[in-house]
Amino acid sequence: MLKTFTINQLLFVSHLMLVLVLILGMSYSRYQSEWETRVQFATETAEHSLSPLLREMSGAIAARSYSTLMMPSQRERLLGIEPLLFLDIQGVSDYSDSTLSIHYLREEQQLWRTDVTEDEIRIAQDKLQTLINALDDPKNKEKVRAKKLRFLVNKAQDDLNVLHQSRYLTSHSAIPWSPPSASSQKNAYLSNEEKVIYLRLPLINKNGGMVEAVFDASALFSLKGQIYATIIAEASAALFISLLLIAGVTHWLVSPLRRLASRIDQDIELLDISDLDELHRNDEIGTLARGLHTLTFTAKSQMKVLRHQSDTDALTGIGGRHSYAGRAEPFYEAVLGQNQHFGIIVCDIDHFKIYNDTYGHARGDIVIKSIADTILSALRTNDHCFRIGGEEFVALLQLENPDALAAIAERMRAGVEELSIPHATKYGIVTMSVGALLIAPSNNSWSYSDAFDEGDALLYKAKNNGRNQVAIGSIHSSQLPETNVDCV
Repeated sequence: MLKTFTINQLLFVSHLMLVLVLILGMSYSRYQSEWETRVQFATETAEHSLSPLLREMSGAIAARSYSTLMMPSQRERLLGIEPLLFLDIQGVSDYSDSTLSIHYLREEQQLWRTDVTEDEIRIAQDKLQTLINALDDPKNKEKVRAKKLRFLVNKAQDDLNVLHQSRYLTSHSAIPWSPPSASSQKNAYLSNEEKVIYLRLPLINKNGGMVEAVFDASALFSLKGQIYATIIAEASAALFISLLLIAGVTHWLVSPLRRLASRIDQDIELLDISDLDELHRNDEIGTLARGLHTLTFTAKSQMKVLRHQSDTDALTGIGGRHSYAGRAEPFYEAVLGQNQHFGIIVCDIDHFKIYNDTYGHARGDIVIKSIADTILSALRTNDHCFRIGGEEFVALLQLENPDALAAIAERMRAGVEELSIPHATKYGIVTMSVGALLIAPSNNSWSYSDAFDEGDALLYKAKNNGRNQVAIGSIHSSQLPETNVDCV
């Protein structure tokens, strides 16, 4: 059958098939990448919308404060998160080991308890009746006393109404979603059938707990059709252009194109066609080869710029979370491999949320930039510094003199204090707490993750001891002993 084709026809058909495969493969890869990016963005957006509430929820769970969890402002904040359809808050009090269970359902626009017992209702009814009886007692007719009793009666009635409403909503509210099993390793899950995102976020109180949320993902799935349409349009345009090019140049471009194609089938950062003869031709092949060479050079340059931008925190100019994730562990292993002491310093601006709430986020950004500059000025030229959170910084050091760690950490803390930035705290100025950990080169059982966790724990010790101080720890053996801690 192939003998019936001319050479040009055979080359045209073969290259057409190649183009189709490439377009289909690239379109599929593009779709996968675009869809995964959209899903990740939607998941991160959902998680970020709940993150500011977790600390408050954890505090309420710790104190077993249903009133804090169910106050109207809390309901309004949840209603303000429009995609949030359902919220299940489960936790254990830090002081009584009592469990707490709260549901939020956007359809009901309500927060309610799911653990109300008959005994609680009976006790609330008895309390209300006692107060009513006291109000009717002639001895309590004095104006001030009667006013206080009426207030207590109203409050008791409200509390009883909340209990009855919670029991009613628990028995009558339909929860149509089936979250993944609690044993699942995933904290986020997209249900294609239900078109929702399930999130599972841990509480941070001592006895712990979990917040499970359901977010509406219908808008995400509506984007799926747009992605299909865009990719099909681009693929169709690419196919049309390819047909024109193949029809015009099949007869005399095959061999040079094959040589170019053999080079193109490489990673862009490894691609080098500077040795090809086609670069020196004066016809279209030469133009194409030179254009590809220029495109390759431009792409490499742009990739370097993009890599630099992704590695750098836009606000402070120091290393960002992406850079930190790629460089921290290799640096740790390299330092210990050179038989040097490794130092990690974890810093956090004290009461920074209060600063933002008081002075505004614009001034908060200025403070973060100033503190980043102060931290950098306290470090040496070969030290590494990263901003890994809103107000959290990490510095990684290679130390010949172990005593230098404490001095550098104190320079950071003191430098921030010397900025004398006004703040509504007991110090009257912006301060910073610091946790610093020294790892001896003899240690070979601590991973970088262990070291960071210990440094972070030292930071919290500094905060718990009053903030605006440095907590120093050191690990000297290959075992996992208790860290020696000094607070400055």
